[in-house]
Amino acid sequence: MMASIYRALLGEIERDNFQVLHQRISLTPLRKLWLAWKVQALGRL
Repeated sequence: MMASIYRALLGEIERDNFQVLHQRISLTPLRKLWLAWKVQALGRL
């Protein structure tokens, strides 16, 4: 589950052109819940 969440977070960082020193990049709690549910229910990462 955490691998899925971290992968999504890294995707967001990449989409924002790696501007991690200028702004905070995070996932919403709902999106984290969705990713965790998807891994649990479907067994995919």
